[in-house]
Amino acid sequence: MIGETFGFTNGIITILALITGLHATKVNKIGIIGAILALLITDPLCDAYALYTSQKIIEKNSAYNIGIKAFLSQFLLQLLFLIIIFFSSTIEKGVYYCYIIGTLLIILYDRYNKLNLKESIINLTSIFILVIITYYINTYVYKYFN
Repeated sequence: MIGETFGFTNGIITILALITGLHATKVNKIGIIGAILALLITDPLCDAYALYTSQKIIEKNSAYNIGIKAFLSQFLLQLLFLIIIFFSSTIEKGVYYCYIIGTLLIILYDRYNKLNLKESIINLTSIFILVIITYYINTYVYKYFN
């Protein structure tokens, strides 16, 4: 469960922050797709390897499975967001669809893991605060450097 939870949570937070930052800096659809493709391979692989090596120190028998589960959950989740952006008619719609799907997935995952409502609200609030901070920082960067 460690690998899936890490991959799932990290995958949603990373991809929403990336998409938000790219949208805030007025990157076109091709640029967003290219960035997600780059992230799609490197991020899950790096995170899975880090989990694998840290778990290997604690318990060698479960390390490989944790690494694989972290990679697959994060990779598939980020692939879903890539597909959403790719098939959306505009970047704005794609970003909003990603927010909606991300929120629904977090709620469903929290329900699946039997988290109480308070914990789900804290999780969603934390993610949205990170996304909002990302948006405003990148908006400022765009205005300052453009």
